Formats: sequence, C-alpha cells, structure tokens
Amino acid sequence: MKHVEMSRQRHAGWLKSARTCLICLVCALAGLHPAFADNRVLYASSDNWPPFFMEDEGKISGIGYDILTEVARRTGDTIHISRLPNKRALKLFDEGMIDIIVIDAALWNDPKNIPGMTFSDDLMSVNEYVYFNAEHVISMKTPADLAGKTVGILNGYSYPLFEEAFRTGQVKKVEAYREQSLLEMLRHQRVDAIFMDSVAFDFNTRRFAYDQALFKRGTQLSEAALGIKVRRGKADILPRFNKAIAQMKADGTISRIVRQYTQ
Repeated sequence: MKHVEMSRQRHAGWLKSARTCLICLVCALAGLHPAFADNRVLYASSDNWPPFFMEDEGKISGIGYDILTEVARRTGDTIHISRLPNKRALKLFDEGMIDIIVIDAALWNDPKNIPGMTFSDDLMSVNEYVYFNAEHVISMKTPADLAGKTVGILNGYSYPLFEEAFRTGQVKKVEAYREQSLLEMLRHQRVDAIFMDSVAFDFNTRRFAYDQALFKRGTQLSEAALGIKVRRGKADILPRFNKAIAQMKADGTISRIVRQYTQ
C-alpha cells in the first residue's frame, strides 16, 4: 500500500508540474506573466509627429516616446512601442489590438469615439499660435483681420476659429506636410502667416537653425492638454500610470524631456 501511495503522490506531483508548465507555456505565447501580472504587457503606437514621436532608421525618439518609456520603467510595465500610420494605429486601437496611443489630446478626438477611450492625467499642454514674418507683422484679433491673406497650415490640421473664413475663401490656406516647409514659406513671405504650436516651433527652429528673431508670435489659437490615450478596456493601468506621471512632474523629469527637444 505504501508503494501505491507513493506512486499516487508522484503521479499527482507530475500532473501539478505538467499543469504549471502548460500554464507557463500558454502565458508565454500570450505574452503574459504566469500570474498575469496585472496586465503589464501593453502595445502602443503613434504616427510620426515631431517632436512628440519620431522614427528615423528604425530608432524611435520624441517627447511622448521618452515620457511613456519612463512611465513604464517606473511602473514595471513592458510596453512594445511601434510607429504606424495614424489611420492604421487608430483602427487597431478601436479593434483592441493596440492598448495605447503614445500621446494625444482629448480635445482633438471625435466625441462619438470618447466612450471607447480614456486618458492619463495631463502630461503637458500644447498651445497653437499665429506666427508672422518679423518684417511683416499683422495686427490680428479675429479671422477678419487676415481677410485677403494667405495662411500656411499643416496638412490635415483643422482650426475651428478659421473654419468659416477658410470655407468662404475670406482667408486662403496653403497646406504643407512639414513644419520646416511652413517656416520656409513664412521666412520668404510666400504666405502672410502660419499656424503652429509653440513646441513644434521651438523644436523646428532649433533643428533647422532658424533664428527665432525672424518670426513674431501673434494670437493664440488653441490650448490642448496632452496625455497618454488608453483603450477603455485597459483603464486599470491608469492608477499606476498617473502615480508615475505625478512623480515625473514633481521631480522635473517631464520638463527635462521637453527641454531636450526644444532648447
């Protein structure tokens, strides 16, 4: 009987080990810790958006990338970050294949899509302004002050304050695909003004060695708070993300990251 009992114990131990190995294998294939570790393997993406997210020869950098990477270091999450065209990234986000859009603003999202997403606490704010050539500044308080003028904007960007003026042709718009192109057009007075956020302005004038004195900042067009956009189904990560963000604000990490790209 003792031999039979030992045999049963060995068999039970083997089954337990086998079950443990099977669980480990399934978890490994799913990219999860055996204890499921609070869903700590995440997938994030963004399109190129200098200086917030940039990919060059396979290397990713940018304000949003650096912030998210530091958040993950502090929370212990593993985040796989990739660059994808914006439409593709948003489609995969909606389908649950991507958990995080690296950096975004709730203000810029279609209200009908808001139920499917949530945001971390604010990382920083981005402010958009009208910029003029320093030798040809126009006093502007309303779109009517730019009547008959030409404005340069980035392709695909919208400005509610000027929507009617653009639609009616009261103000003409020229679209470009890069901030450098807008700065060049303004520098050579091929447009009367450009619209750009101050972070992008500081980054691009530094990157391409433009003297900022060549340009004059005018009316503020908008202010948007930027955060990490999270799929609603992954909202459980936000408490630890927000704790890390608060720490990074308090110890100056976020400010230092922004300065690396703008000063």
